[in-house]
Amino acid sequence: MWSPSPDEALDAHRSPSPAPGPADVSQEPLLFRSEFCGPVDPLHVFAAAGRARRFYWEQPTAGRFRVGIGCAERLTARGPDRFTRIEAAALEQFGRVTWEGDGPQLAQLVGGFAFAAGSTNAAPWQGFPDGELRLPDLLYAGEGDVHWRQSRLASAWSELDIEPPRLGQPVRGSVEINSNDARTYRDCVRRALAEIDAGRLGKVVIARAARIKARSAIDAVAWLVALRERYPGCTLFAVGEGDSVFLGASPERLVRLSGDTVESAAIAGTAPRGSSRVADQAIGEALRQNAKNNEEHAIVVRHLVSALSECCDTVEVDPAPRLLKTRTVQHLYTGLRARRRAEAPASLLQLVARLHPTPAVGGTPREAALAWLAKNEPVARGWFAGPVGFLQSDGDGEFVVALRSALVHGQGATAWAGAGIVAGSEPAAEFTETELKLRTVLGPLLWGAP
Repeated sequence: MWSPSPDEALDAHRSPSPAPGPADVSQEPLLFRSEFCGPVDPLHVFAAAGRARRFYWEQPTAGRFRVGIGCAERLTARGPDRFTRIEAAALEQFGRVTWEGDGPQLAQLVGGFAFAAGSTNAAPWQGFPDGELRLPDLLYAGEGDVHWRQSRLASAWSELDIEPPRLGQPVRGSVEINSNDARTYRDCVRRALAEIDAGRLGKVVIARAARIKARSAIDAVAWLVALRERYPGCTLFAVGEGDSVFLGASPERLVRLSGDTVESAAIAGTAPRGSSRVADQAIGEALRQNAKNNEEHAIVVRHLVSALSECCDTVEVDPAPRLLKTRTVQHLYTGLRARRRAEAPASLLQLVARLHPTPAVGGTPREAALAWLAKNEPVARGWFAGPVGFLQSDGDGEFVVALRSALVHGQGATAWAGAGIVAGSEPAAEFTETELKLRTVLGPLLWGAP
């Protein structure tokens, strides 16, 4: 069992926010039944939840997933100490869970955090706190060929029958996409370049949003099915309540903790895919050789190495970046592995707080970049580019960076994408990069399911 972290262990900067709200849990014990089960499609479980509180997280290529329905306990926190306070509440929560059945006796908290404290105060993020982890009433989990089911006794969800949903296209009829912000975005990039030229910033990642309006309700499950078909190597995720669903297909792991082994990844530097194999290889090789993209990538690697070195005995880094190719773009990718120190080992949420936000989604110097974004970025990020994942009662778990994502609400949706600005960046080229990234998540709406 891991222990809550002291406030001084958190070195992440957060933008100004209201006083933190409580992250309290009740004291009554919670009885769960855990049992092994046959194969299950996590999206079938997610669909069966209807409009209830629900969570979905899947790595199709690796055969890993967590999907939950209902909420036996909900831990929320606002303010710059949100990781510390939710961690302390989680430890108390885990102590209340008791078990029956022959399945893994590992309580699972699922959910995520906003990019920065206070960034959910504006539309369309009402109802999404700075941080939230839920203990589902019903949870299905999978690790390779091993699947299990956990249900809270006496819960209305404990006897749920899982049936394949009827799926069509994510939307019916035409879709209007309002992304006429090219001038605004390029102007913001120019202001950032002025700060970089003056030496006040080294890098800053500027996000923009595209707003979608459909003639019928958007089917979030069909959207997720399409994303899974297109991007099985990414982490698919969704956090839903009512007709609001935050969903995406992220290529970027923030941190995974398994025992004392810590894994993270640097993803920065982006180029499109080619129209042929030869063209694709040429574009990828140009990305490898591009000085601007390599420096942008190196900034992220240095941050991760520095943050992990403060709490780990060893940090191993891939000898050179490789190309990570998705259906629409290719990135420079460097994997990192570390081993926690035996004395006072850092917990998963302590690691999240140390690493987030990486320069791949924030900037450098961290505090200066986040302060500049709070004043200048033209959109409310909310949970976009924040950590989303799960935490187990044995301390293990994983959080990814919520990229290539959109927030669905009825007939509307908002999608986000960002680009890293460094010395030598071209405003028009950075806007084009965000267009490529937006196509990843918006593809099913633009062209239908695969």
